[in-house]
Amino acid sequence: MTVDELDWGGQRGGDPTAAELAFMTALAALVPGLDYWLHADDDGTPWLLVSLDIVEGDSIRDTLRLDFDERGIRGGWSPACLNWDDGMRAEDALIEMSAPDSLVHPAGESSIDDLARRAAEWFVAPKRGRFAS
Repeated sequence: MTVDELDWGGQRGGDPTAAELAFMTALAALVPGLDYWLHADDDGTPWLLVSLDIVEGDSIRDTLRLDFDERGIRGGWSPACLNWDDGMRAEDALIEMSAPDSLVHPAGESSIDDLARRAAEWFVAPKRGRFAS
Protein backbone atom coordinates (compact mmCIF):
# COMPACT_ATOMS: atom_id res chain seq x y z
CA MET A 1 0.00 0.00 0.00
CA THR A 2 1.33 3.42 -0.88
CA VAL A 3 0.51 6.86 0.50
CA ASP A 4 -1.37 7.61 -2.75
CA GLU A 5 -3.78 4.72 -2.09
CA LEU A 6 -4.80 6.02 1.35
CA ASP A 7 -7.52 8.51 2.19
CA TRP A 8 -6.18 10.91 4.81
CA GLY A 9 -8.29 13.54 6.50
CA GLY A 10 -7.42 16.13 9.10
CA GLN A 11 -6.02 19.58 9.34
CA ARG A 12 -2.36 18.89 8.69
CA GLY A 13 -1.19 19.22 5.11
CA GLY A 14 1.44 17.05 3.50
CA ASP A 15 2.21 13.38 3.75
CA PRO A 16 2.08 11.24 6.86
CA THR A 17 5.31 10.54 8.71
CA ALA A 18 6.98 7.19 8.08
CA ALA A 19 5.71 5.95 11.46
CA GLU A 20 2.14 7.11 10.74
CA LEU A 21 2.18 5.43 7.34
CA ALA A 22 3.55 2.18 8.79
CA PHE A 23 0.97 2.20 11.59
CA MET A 24 -1.92 2.96 9.25
CA THR A 25 -0.86 0.38 6.71
CA ALA A 26 -0.60 -2.34 9.36
CA LEU A 27 -3.88 -1.32 11.03
CA ALA A 28 -5.80 -1.03 7.73
CA ALA A 29 -4.75 -4.58 6.82
CA LEU A 30 -6.26 -5.81 10.10
CA VAL A 31 -9.36 -3.57 10.31
CA PRO A 32 -10.48 -2.07 7.00
CA GLY A 33 -12.77 0.93 6.98
CA LEU A 34 -11.29 3.07 9.74
CA ASP A 35 -10.89 6.82 9.23
CA TYR A 36 -7.43 8.42 9.50
CA TRP A 37 -6.89 12.10 10.38
CA LEU A 38 -3.49 13.81 10.23
CA HIS A 39 -2.96 16.48 12.87
CA ALA A 40 -0.13 18.49 14.39
CA ASP A 41 0.27 20.31 17.69
CA ASP A 42 0.90 24.05 17.75
CA ASP A 43 4.65 23.33 17.89
CA GLY A 44 4.43 21.17 14.74
CA THR A 45 4.58 17.76 16.48
CA PRO A 46 2.66 15.35 14.20
CA TRP A 47 0.05 12.91 15.45
CA LEU A 48 -2.60 10.69 13.91
CA LEU A 49 -6.22 10.29 15.00
CA VAL A 50 -7.96 7.06 13.95
CA SER A 51 -11.72 6.82 14.30
CA LEU A 52 -14.58 4.38 13.89
CA ASP A 53 -18.21 5.53 13.85
CA ILE A 54 -20.73 3.18 15.45
CA VAL A 55 -23.80 3.50 13.24
CA GLU A 56 -27.25 2.34 14.28
CA GLY A 57 -30.01 2.85 11.75
CA ASP A 58 -29.17 5.99 9.83
CA SER A 59 -27.27 7.82 12.55
CA ILE A 60 -23.92 7.78 14.28
CA ARG A 61 -24.51 6.62 17.85
CA ASP A 62 -20.90 6.76 19.11
CA THR A 63 -17.35 7.18 17.83
CA LEU A 64 -14.27 5.36 18.98
CA ARG A 65 -11.10 7.41 18.63
CA LEU A 66 -7.46 6.51 19.02
CA ASP A 67 -4.41 8.79 18.98
CA PHE A 68 -1.10 7.51 17.60
CA ASP A 69 2.19 9.36 18.00
CA GLU A 70 5.74 8.89 19.22
CA ARG A 71 4.37 8.24 22.75
CA GLY A 72 2.22 5.28 21.68
CA ILE A 73 -1.54 4.77 21.39
CA ARG A 74 -4.37 6.14 23.53
CA GLY A 75 -8.02 5.60 22.80
CA GLY A 76 -11.57 5.75 24.08
CA TRP A 77 -15.05 6.99 23.27
CA SER A 78 -15.27 10.43 21.68
CA PRO A 79 -17.42 12.71 23.84
CA ALA A 80 -19.03 14.22 20.73
CA CYS A 81 -18.59 11.80 17.79
CA LEU A 82 -15.62 14.01 16.73
CA ASN A 83 -17.94 17.00 16.35
CA TRP A 84 -15.78 19.19 18.60
CA ASP A 85 -12.91 16.92 19.62
CA ASP A 86 -11.44 16.24 16.16
CA GLY A 87 -8.03 17.87 16.13
CA MET A 88 -7.73 17.72 19.90
CA ARG A 89 -5.44 15.25 21.61
CA ALA A 90 -7.29 12.59 23.59
CA GLU A 91 -6.12 14.11 26.86
CA ASP A 92 -7.36 17.58 25.87
CA ALA A 93 -10.70 16.13 24.75
CA LEU A 94 -11.07 14.53 28.19
CA ILE A 95 -11.15 10.99 26.81
CA GLU A 96 -11.50 8.64 29.78
CA MET A 97 -8.22 6.69 29.69
CA SER A 98 -8.93 4.49 32.71
CA ALA A 99 -12.35 3.25 31.61
CA PRO A 100 -12.87 -0.41 30.72
CA ASP A 101 -13.32 0.52 27.04
CA SER A 102 -10.13 2.58 26.83
CA LEU A 103 -6.70 1.67 25.47
CA VAL A 104 -3.35 3.07 26.55
CA HIS A 105 -0.10 1.51 25.39
CA PRO A 106 3.30 3.27 25.38
CA ALA A 107 5.41 3.15 22.23
CA GLY A 108 8.61 2.28 24.07
CA GLU A 109 7.24 -1.16 24.88
CA SER A 110 6.19 -2.12 21.35
CA SER A 111 6.96 -2.00 17.66
CA ILE A 112 4.64 -0.15 15.27
CA ASP A 113 3.27 -3.50 14.10
CA ASP A 114 2.52 -4.49 17.70
CA LEU A 115 0.80 -1.16 18.35
CA ALA A 116 -1.30 -1.68 15.20
CA ARG A 117 -2.24 -5.20 16.34
CA ARG A 118 -3.26 -3.90 19.78
CA ALA A 119 -5.27 -1.09 18.16
CA ALA A 120 -7.00 -3.55 15.81
CA GLU A 121 -7.94 -5.83 18.70
CA TRP A 122 -9.29 -2.82 20.61
CA PHE A 123 -11.37 -1.50 17.70
CA VAL A 124 -13.17 -4.84 17.24
CA ALA A 125 -13.46 -5.91 20.90
CA PRO A 126 -16.91 -5.83 22.54
CA LYS A 127 -17.72 -2.45 24.06
CA ARG A 128 -20.74 -1.33 26.03
CA GLY A 129 -22.35 -4.67 25.30
CA ARG A 130 -21.87 -4.61 21.53
CA PHE A 131 -19.19 -5.07 18.92
CA ALA A 132 -17.49 -2.01 17.49
CA SER A 133 -17.26 -3.34 13.99
